[in-house]
Amino acid sequence: MKFVALVVIVPSEYEDIFKKVAKDTGASGATVIQAKGSGIEEKKSFFSLTFEGNHTVLLYVLEENMSRSVLKAIKVFIEKEEKDALAFTMPISSIVGLDKSLISKFEKNIEDEEIL
Repeated sequence: MKFVALVVIVPSEYEDIFKKVAKDTGASGATVIQAKGSGIEEKKSFFSLTFEGNHTVLLYVLEENMSRSVLKAIKVFIEKEEKDALAFTMPISSIVGLDKSLISKFEKNIEDEEIL
């Protein structure tokens, strides 16, 4: 079984929406990291201080096939709703500490994919 890290970077106000899209596609248990963005063009705001806004990084550890489904759902949502977001996957070569119920869920997902 191969695992990947799915990383989704979104403006903080969209955090809950993107977590729901991922959850509805089978992902659960995101690690939420608060971050600040920095873009190419500076945006001016209060007292001429620059402010790019707060962002949220959602980190999921998923089985490879499930990550494709979740990434596709996020892509469709970004394009349909025209939301600013970035999502990508990275391979995980080794992993320890996964909950056994989560591994069972991934195994069930793989079985379901093979039936199709």
